[in-house]
Amino acid sequence: MYRVMIVDDNMANLIMARKTLEEEYEVIPVSSGISALECLNDMPELPDLVLLDVDMPNVNGFQVISEMKNIPKLMNIPIIFLTAQDDDTTELESYNLGAMDYIRKPYTANLLKKRVDIQIQLLTQRRKLAEMNHSLNNLVQEKNKKNLELQYSIVAMFVDLMTKRDGFSGDHARRVEQYMDVLVSALVRSGKCGLSADDGSTICFASKIHDIGKLCIADQYINDARKGGESEFEHEALKTHTTLGADMLSKVTQLSAGENNFMNYAYNMCRSHHERWDGKGYPDRLEGEKIPLEARILAVVNTYDNLRSIGQGGKQFSHQEAMMKIKFMKFTCFDPNVVDVFLSVENDVRNVAG
Repeated sequence: MYRVMIVDDNMANLIMARKTLEEEYEVIPVSSGISALECLNDMPELPDLVLLDVDMPNVNGFQVISEMKNIPKLMNIPIIFLTAQDDDTTELESYNLGAMDYIRKPYTANLLKKRVDIQIQLLTQRRKLAEMNHSLNNLVQEKNKKNLELQYSIVAMFVDLMTKRDGFSGDHARRVEQYMDVLVSALVRSGKCGLSADDGSTICFASKIHDIGKLCIADQYINDARKGGESEFEHEALKTHTTLGADMLSKVTQLSAGENNFMNYAYNMCRSHHERWDGKGYPDRLEGEKIPLEARILAVVNTYDNLRSIGQGGKQFSHQEAMMKIKFMKFTCFDPNVVDVFLSVENDVRNVAG
């Protein structure tokens, strides 16, 4: 049963209102504004609706509603004003203070009952809507949990496959995630790229599978490339790891109707981490900001780890040499803003590299 508090200093009005409503509602009669505030502050179970007289001595209805709106547990209780005043100014002030309805005295029992019923019906609808929203939020959270579990499973599966086939690729994936965490965290703090912390975490995690296309490349081609002796044919074949990996992920991305950020980020990094800022990369020869942000970030990190672990021309680079190489490729291979932030966290990168 809904609870209705009636606040009126006129005993006759109070009795009439109580008799009108008590068959359907639990009625709480109060004879002054001061008593109403005291009751509301002390009541363990608050009323669902308050009928509040405007013209009361000491503390009037306007003062009562103003006080209620400043108390969190009372501020959302619907209020209907009751008043003998017959002017638009008072009515407008009532609505400005947050009243849901306004009834002029003298009123009939039928009118009072109808106006109360309307507010209770609205309250019922709002509560049902709140319950529906709560249920919907639970469903969304459950869906997000399942998506997260799927993401972990996908990443774990591919990293495990890369590790079993080729220990280097699995270790490279794990190091890249660590470097990405350093760089992406710095980008989030800088505010330069508009990344949120949640997006950043997803990007870092998805970066581990940027090389899954290499699972489709012959071992000999990959081994020759690491030794720096691959043929032109092998070199071109290796480039296809970007599109091969993206094609693998695109099937999952299509199933999620483009709503899964993890899969979208993974796809973009897989396909575009070898694009260049100057448009001379592959596979799509994208340039500048046409390259997805997550791929531009990964390009820097991926190059750093490759320089440190594989090197060029048979020579592995020291940390300082790798950082200088990346700085030199700013504006040609890499997004200059990303490089600047990467250089600013050089010590953190060095600590991860060990």
